[in-house]
Amino acid sequence: MTSAEREARVGARLRLDVGLRIVAVLIAPLTVIAPLTFSGCGEASRGAPGPTMPVAGPPGSAREGASPRPPESPRSRSSEIAPRPPLPAAFESLREEALALAAALRQRHPDAPEPIDLAGTMHDRFGNLAAATSLWEAWLANHPGSAEAHLRLGKYAREKGEETRAIEHLEQAFNARPDLPGAQILLGESLANVGRADDAIAVLARDLPATAGNPNRLTLLGHARLQHGDFAGAKADFERALAIDPASAHTLYGLSIASGRLGETEAAQRYRADFATRKAESLVRDRANAPARLDDMPALFQAMAGWYAIAGRIDRARGDTASAERDWLRALDFATGQRAARTALVDLYRRQGRDGEARGLLERAGATVQPLGSAGRD
Repeated sequence: MTSAEREARVGARLRLDVGLRIVAVLIAPLTVIAPLTFSGCGEASRGAPGPTMPVAGPPGSAREGASPRPPESPRSRSSEIAPRPPLPAAFESLREEALALAAALRQRHPDAPEPIDLAGTMHDRFGNLAAATSLWEAWLANHPGSAEAHLRLGKYAREKGEETRAIEHLEQAFNARPDLPGAQILLGESLANVGRADDAIAVLARDLPATAGNPNRLTLLGHARLQHGDFAGAKADFERALAIDPASAHTLYGLSIASGRLGETEAAQRYRADFATRKAESLVRDRANAPARLDDMPALFQAMAGWYAIAGRIDRARGDTASAERDWLRALDFATGQRAARTALVDLYRRQGRDGEARGLLERAGATVQPLGSAGRD
């Protein structure tokens, strides 16, 4: 065997050993399997940490509002938790860890869509929209009529420019659950995009509690009315939207068009000038907030912290506090300022009587240390 071959084999063994250690830590929580119910689905952009949907609690949790939540049962101290691997130094290893987290959640909670949503968000962030689509298609095949699946598949179809396919999914999502976050606005916008103004108005004109004061809905409704030729109605919608968000360039543009069609020349010119100013400001903000490159490691570390925080919330909702603790600690490895993970850990430690560890987390974060009895065991 040549020296080059020996070096290659040694390097391969070292990489395998590191990989096995990482996987061993990530799959350690798989010993606890519990179903999790789903309570909503939020919009998640490619640059966002993950889904924004609330996580349902264990069966019977609806009764918790009427009685204090019992303290968590004590457990061993965090020093006994398996050591966590070093943070990934390259995009490939970070992606492997993220997808391993999603796979572990899916195995622990096979009947819950939240892990599917988290995995889909990861694939979307990593530029693999086909994989994200496949996850939800498989979920839909096993759960026919799932509004959450139709919403996500509609969103992905829109991102691929398949508006007709998107409308098919979004209509099913909206008809099944009009209150599902994102369903009304995405459907209304897609309908307007293909010239179905009447249908877009019928969808967007519904004052649902979740979107009654949403300026985006009102602006889209105004543009649908413009397509329909109802210039007075469009202007009224735009004015309502502008009262909520005076800086919206899209709303100002709509007002300039509607006012011009109504013969209000001076108002149209004023709105057009305001639109030009706001549009320039919007372009600056868009460039500053543009989605990070797929391999932007600082941005990915923030995303990973958010994904681990979500994973912890999912695990704790089903009573798996050991897995939740590991998730939240790993979130803080990626971003020490991850507020959701830190707050959740402090609450968990206080409920378990681990007041010293709760205080230590707050002190390391520079947060104000409250008396432990004031926010701990309710």
